Amino acid sequence: MKTDLGNAFGELYSTFTAMLPNIIVGLVVIILFIIMGKLFHRFIGRRIQRRWEDSIISNFVSEAAKWSFYIFGFIIALNIVGFGGVAGSLVAGAGIGAIVIGFAFKDIGENFLSGIILAIKRPFEIGDIIEVDGYKGKVEDLDLRLTHLRNFEGKDIYIPNATIIKNTLINFTRDGFLRINFSLGIAPECSIDTTRILIMDYFGTNTQVLKKPAPYVLVEELGEFTIDLQVLFWVNIMNKNKLPDSYMGHTIRSKVIADIKSVLDSNGIEMPSQVLEHKMYRDHTLKVNKES
Repeated sequence: MKTDLGNAFGELYSTFTAMLPNIIVGLVVIILFIIMGKLFHRFIGRRIQRRWEDSIISNFVSEAAKWSFYIFGFIIALNIVGFGGVAGSLVAGAGIGAIVIGFAFKDIGENFLSGIILAIKRPFEIGDIIEVDGYKGKVEDLDLRLTHLRNFEGKDIYIPNATIIKNTLINFTRDGFLRINFSLGIAPECSIDTTRILIMDYFGTNTQVLKKPAPYVLVEELGEFTIDLQVLFWVNIMNKNKLPDSYMGHTIRSKVIADIKSVLDSNGIEMPSQVLEHKMYRDHTLKVNKES
């Protein structure tokens, strides 16, 4: 028994000694391909990133190339050591494994492919303001699985890429122009034409309001106590190629409303007020009871 065990260890040692040069060469090949992959990712990947700025596809290409170097070097090392059959089995089993993994991680794969489609089609850029499936905010980041939005309340929203592909997407900042509107009520005795002229004169002095497309004032409704006007104007929220702190125009809208209120007040245009007539009726039933 001891002799058989000694012979087995002796054969194992002899085999290992014979394979040792191939093992060393295989390790050198793996290390060489790892270094090549890292160098490609560092230098070539940066060039791709500069060419496709803020694009998921640049990260994907550089990462895929790096891991291709790793896998290719590992397969070559297996062949050098003498495990060519194992390498062939790995390559042959990759297709079956891909099918199994595809069923197991369907949602992850769906979001991954959706991220690639978004990167190629590019319906939005980093920094754009979009709305998808009821979620609205500024695009902060886009990776292989999720799109990161930050809404007006400062909340971070992570939307699966597949959700963006399957739903209608609204991009508010594709060209940088955004139309803002608000309702304005004036008293019925006030002149509509005078009010419109005052508002349009104010827009002419406001540098944040675009002259083209031109602002305008519409009569929306004639009520019993009010004349409702609709005020519409355009702003460029991508001025100087970057979003201001008041993106989506909320601060601009607030300032315009406050300024127009001051202009109308100083020119005698009053806001509507509801007049209620309160009548007092005598209780005839109580009077009859007293007489009886």
